[in-house]
Amino acid sequence: MIWIYRNTTEGFEDLALAEMISAGLTQASNRFFYGESFDLEKSAYARFSIREVSRGSSPEEVITNFSENIPSPYRLEKIHKNKRCGSTSYAFLAEKIHGGEIRASHPKSIILVFSPDNVLWIAGFVREKTDSIVEKFGQITERTCVSLKPHAALALINISGSSPVIDPCCGTGLLPLAAKLLDRESYASDNNVNMLRMAKTNRDVLGVDLDIHNKDAFTPWLHDCCLVSDFPADRSWCTSAQDLSLAIFTKWIPFIKTFCVIFPDQIVEKLPSTIVINKKIKFTAGRTIVVGEVIRS
Repeated sequence: MIWIYRNTTEGFEDLALAEMISAGLTQASNRFFYGESFDLEKSAYARFSIREVSRGSSPEEVITNFSENIPSPYRLEKIHKNKRCGSTSYAFLAEKIHGGEIRASHPKSIILVFSPDNVLWIAGFVREKTDSIVEKFGQITERTCVSLKPHAALALINISGSSPVIDPCCGTGLLPLAAKLLDRESYASDNNVNMLRMAKTNRDVLGVDLDIHNKDAFTPWLHDCCLVSDFPADRSWCTSAQDLSLAIFTKWIPFIKTFCVIFPDQIVEKLPSTIVINKKIKFTAGRTIVVGEVIRS
């Protein structure tokens, strides 16, 4: 059994939850999820994982019944106020029963003792997130104030299914680049020359093989794909002028199989009847992520 401890970033709680569920995990508490397998490096909001070794009704029981050899030196940890920290009492008990050397810094292994529900206790080996896709996104240099955060872009791709991804208003390229880093077939376009320049710079920094086309978002150019996009708006952030999202989405409906897109809340109730909405996920700034498929007659 693999246990996942997730981050809950303010404003992105629902998206973080959706990412865990879409990965096939079962929720045990606000922070803890479990499943048979999980790719930690590909997740946006998972902080670390624990491979379960023992379980029981108390910390003492799971430490006593820990059935695997422990690479030494090692560290015993607990969760305190949503943070991992060392536990002297757990360490003394583990050393007494299992021997080895307890070391706070630079251990060969870390064992976390925790309870997801204050009833069941688990002990297992911690795996840290290293060389993750989120870390790779930290290399990019071209961002705008309205761009998605890398975590959110990665989570959107993770919940979007398995079809080829198309973002016809790709902006600085976060969504199609996230798809490529997840080994998904990916296509991108925009007709803003500044955005195209930034997207291509980000692509080159990441070393990703992605064609980014200069095309109008209102002219669909790909079939049988998953539309994943944070649509542009014909407005400033200080006015309530027209939003372009519904118009672009409507143009693409005859061409796509599925979608995972961000709409202003007031647009969601106006979506056409030719689609099936599978999920609505609360997002930031009065917006909603809508996930679904297109009805074919």
